[in-house]
Amino acid sequence: MKTFRIVLGILAIIPVALLADKLFFHPTEYDEDSIRTMAFLVFGVPIMTFNFWVWVYPEIIEFYFSGKDKQPQ
Repeated sequence: MKTFRIVLGILAIIPVALLADKLFFHPTEYDEDSIRTMAFLVFGVPIMTFNFWVWVYPEIIEFYFSGKDKQPQ
């Protein structure tokens, strides 16, 4: 699970870079039809959503990806 979080942390660089590009470098070039907006919607939003899901609900991700079910103690 730790490796999975590290990989998703590295993937989080993509949406953070796209967001920084929007806020600091090209604030006026983001409109509804720009390629940067589409890149953020296609790559950034799913990666950030999945990152949030993994950090908040790790037991669900562990069940779906590794097939391990926690045994009651």
